[in-house]
Amino acid sequence: MNASAINARPLRLSWPVPLAAVLAVFAMMLPLICWFGLANPDLVPGLSNLSWTNTGVMISAAGTVFILFFVPLTWMLVSRRGDFVGIWLMQNALLAVGYFFLPQTAYGLNIPDLGPAILHAGGLVVIVNALGFLILLVALGLAFFFARLARAGIKPLLAPPEIYDRRLLILLRFGALFCVGTIVLSMAVTRTIPMLASDPVEARYIFDDNAVTRPLYNASVAILPFISSGLLVMFLRKPRRLFGLDGWLAGMVLVAQLLSSNRFPLAIAVMVAITLLSMEKKWPRSLLFVAVAGYFVLFLGLSGFTSIWRQNREELSSKEGIVAASFHEAYTGNNLIDYRDAAWVFSQWDHQPLMGKTYLGGMAEMLPSAIFPMKRQWHLGQTALRIVGWGEYKHFGLRVSCFGESFLNFGFAGVAGLAMILGIIFGTLLRYLHLLSNASQPVCLSRNMCVVMLMQMLIVWTSTGDAYIFWALLVSLVFIRIIVLYGGNQGTFSLEYSEPAGIS
Repeated sequence: MNASAINARPLRLSWPVPLAAVLAVFAMMLPLICWFGLANPDLVPGLSNLSWTNTGVMISAAGTVFILFFVPLTWMLVSRRGDFVGIWLMQNALLAVGYFFLPQTAYGLNIPDLGPAILHAGGLVVIVNALGFLILLVALGLAFFFARLARAGIKPLLAPPEIYDRRLLILLRFGALFCVGTIVLSMAVTRTIPMLASDPVEARYIFDDNAVTRPLYNASVAILPFISSGLLVMFLRKPRRLFGLDGWLAGMVLVAQLLSSNRFPLAIAVMVAITLLSMEKKWPRSLLFVAVAGYFVLFLGLSGFTSIWRQNREELSSKEGIVAASFHEAYTGNNLIDYRDAAWVFSQWDHQPLMGKTYLGGMAEMLPSAIFPMKRQWHLGQTALRIVGWGEYKHFGLRVSCFGESFLNFGFAGVAGLAMILGIIFGTLLRYLHLLSNASQPVCLSRNMCVVMLMQMLIVWTSTGDAYIFWALLVSLVFIRIIVLYGGNQGTFSLEYSEPAGIS
């Protein structure tokens, strides 16, 4: 055992500089919103009625797609690291591509007079997101390079990483059993397997609407990407595990989740896996490019295919072929429609800012409805449905794009504030991700997973309809700290600004 590693100070979570910067953003937003009225969404006249074919809007949409693809991909290839935030940004580029299919998706709702209204509001959605991502990328880059110039570093582990990862493997096994158990329990209680049901959409409503099993299922959705990705890393370290208990557990988790017809955690799982695997060992740039490109091809293809399976199985025998039909359905069906949904909501909105109601709803997501009955009314998805007049319909909720919620609550001040906060924390986390995957650092899956979890927990606040993920991951982090990193007084986890020991 390495004596220097044993005697080293443990890692602690201590970010005085980025935390101060985030608090400064909040302090700046408060007077701007409350005293100067910058929450007014009509602060810039005319933006609400821009035609979707407006030259400036089209350039902004195309520029957003290009920048969100080019900048993260270039960064990952240069650094030779998979980057969870970078992949998420590229995923938002795919959502921005959906803007160019706005006429098909808007008129596809088959609601009289709604198509033109959505097209007119689409320009505002593009401007809001273009501004948000521009500020986010600038803030992220500045935070990353400031952390580097300030010589932000990490302390060595208190014990060999094998000790932590051995404990983590036990947690992963229990987590896998929990995920499989909750999904099977949900299917048993509701007496339906959504992906195999004759009407998968209706079966999904029944599956998600059960008051007894829904909280447990939501918790499993949150942790499943990290459970499956953690087991995958363990497999690659010792491939024989694939044919033992761990292999069966991982396979059961993925199959059970697929049968529930919820694709979201499976997509997140691939993003987490690419990031964690590249933190284990630097990949050749060609392999990294193929992995990221393959993920997005799979993401688009499966989005369309599962949509066809759930809603229009006749398309499986389409003359254009199932592959082409799947990619077409990804954009023209109810899949990558965040910009359509946002434009729909914006077009029916009375332009009275929500002043943080949906964020309060997200913060109260962990409370039972009996204790906090306003939770459902303040939920982002349900708020969006009420705005468009669908409050009484059975629906999973509308997605209002990455910066749509901040605009609904606080106008352009909210967009700029959220973008700066995301950029500051993402930039800091990204610096530590690079340090943790440095060749001079011992590979420790436990602390690597903690950093990626923090990234996912932060992304949740771009759409508080998924706030349950934040709380479930927060509980998971507490378990990892207590059982894995604190267990037996062998160590702890931290990120702190300090003089790095032996790290360039």
